[in-house]
Amino acid sequence: MINANKRSRFLLYAGLFVMAVWALLPYYWIIRTSVLNNFASIDPSTGYLPISDLTLEPYFQIWNSFAMTTYFKNSIIVALSATLISLFFSIPGAYAFARLDFPGRKFLFYTAVFTIMFPWIVITIPVYNIFYTLGLINSLVGIIIALSIFVLPQTIWLLQGFFRQGIPPNIEEAALIDGHSEIGAFVRIVLPLSLPAVGAAALFSFLTAWNNFLWVFVLTSDKSVRTATVAIHYILGSDAFRQWNLLMAAAVLLVLPPVIFYALSQRFVGEGLAG
Repeated sequence: MINANKRSRFLLYAGLFVMAVWALLPYYWIIRTSVLNNFASIDPSTGYLPISDLTLEPYFQIWNSFAMTTYFKNSIIVALSATLISLFFSIPGAYAFARLDFPGRKFLFYTAVFTIMFPWIVITIPVYNIFYTLGLINSLVGIIIALSIFVLPQTIWLLQGFFRQGIPPNIEEAALIDGHSEIGAFVRIVLPLSLPAVGAAALFSFLTAWNNFLWVFVLTSDKSVRTATVAIHYILGSDAFRQWNLLMAAAVLLVLPPVIFYALSQRFVGEGLAG
């Protein structure tokens, strides 16, 4: 029996190892290609660990040749602003849906949830016409407003579930008995207890805003207000960009900020998803 258990555990770990290698191999290949020169990146004889051909030149080249500083600055401004705005409105909104009883509560909540499932591509033309009428085309303000609107239902849905199931109502009742007002109980008691869920919602909002391509592509034509996601699309479409090492370096640079953001908020995200 002991040998059978050891054999089963060994097979389990071996299978998990093979699956992990299979899943991580594309990411390794992206990083490997991004630190090779152009010839080595397309040479079939280049090995899996080409130590002699490693170089950071593709990163410097992609950063200096295509105004990536401007694009990444726009991406950070847009993603952080959309995240903060969505949290500012979704926290009280989700709390109201979870705790308060008012006419049309279920209708409004399910309407917000429905917008998450609705394909964005269907409403691109109406959205463009509205933003054009308001003079918000080719501006960071317009992009931030658009992304905040479409991120908001997602954060409301996530936080509403946490407020409803993760925080017992008797905690607020105890705060009210101690002399706090409803707003005071929310700010001093409920909100600090909700930080893990807020962290998880912030991460999802940031990732959605950072990776968004459609709305930035539709609402911008000026290079000065493009984000990195859309800028890389135009760079790849240019005749001058046919180097795989630069392509992979651009992909690594685009993924790096969300990875850093996740690393900083990992503790809150784990607790929030568990809650």
